Amino acid sequence: MAHRILTIRKFHFDSKNASNKLSTEAKASLENLNEKLKNKVFEYMSIYEESIGLKEIKLAQQAVLDAEKNFLVAQNERRDLNYRIMETQQKLRDLKNEMDRLARSDSRYFSLFTEEHGLLQTEVKLLEDFKLKESKERDLFYFLSTSLRDAQEKERIRVERTKYLQLGLSILCTSLGILSAFLLSYFRNANIREILTYDREQFENVNYVLSFLNKGQQAISNDINQNLKTLESDLTKYLSQENENNRKVLSENLSTLENVIKNQNELIVEFNESRKIDDTNKIAIPKSVFYSVVITSLAILGSLVFINK
Repeated sequence: MAHRILTIRKFHFDSKNASNKLSTEAKASLENLNEKLKNKVFEYMSIYEESIGLKEIKLAQQAVLDAEKNFLVAQNERRDLNYRIMETQQKLRDLKNEMDRLARSDSRYFSLFTEEHGLLQTEVKLLEDFKLKESKERDLFYFLSTSLRDAQEKERIRVERTKYLQLGLSILCTSLGILSAFLLSYFRNANIREILTYDREQFENVNYVLSFLNKGQQAISNDINQNLKTLESDLTKYLSQENENNRKVLSENLSTLENVIKNQNELIVEFNESRKIDDTNKIAIPKSVFYSVVITSLAILGSLVFINK
């Protein structure tokens, strides 16, 4: 049991160390990533500043600040020397007044003369240093003014460059906008032209189909008319032929009817002669025969009329 507890504690300790190690590695990787990003940002910013001339402006401004600092130091040194010169000259005036009050035979006169001589040497040295400091201050002031003019000129150049760059970018953006609008209009018109071309082709196809259908309908109408004419001519020929046949049949029927009537008349005559009936009977018999002949003739005529129809 104790061994198991020790094993569990060791496992937790190892896992904790591993997690701490991973967190340390993650922090290190994040720091490296941040450093790389900062370097990239600074690099891009330096490229941008160099392209628009801002880097030169910063260098010129730094040069102006350095020149101003040196000029102020030289000015303070020159003022310090001027103060020391004025102090030395005041001491010389005091010594001179004191020496004027003393007799030349006085023992203090020599010490005052020696002190005056030292002050005069100090004054000469201070005046020489003052001239050097003044010349240095003048040079530094000239350098400051030159640096300031240079910075102003570079600033003006940067402003001009920025102005022309903005003008060029605005012209470029305007050109790109016009070009994009032209391309958009061109492609839109191309699509419209394609649609119109397709519609025109479809319209031409429809016209072609309609013309083809009209031609087919006209051909069918011509064929129907031709067939009707042919059928009419054939029917006319057929009807004329049928009429001719009917006429022949009618003539044959008429001849047959005439023969029948003739035979009936002959039979009547023979019957009258053979029977020798009285007048009433003679009249009745011919009437019945006549009626039968008329009915037969009407039937034949009706058949002929039906055939003609």
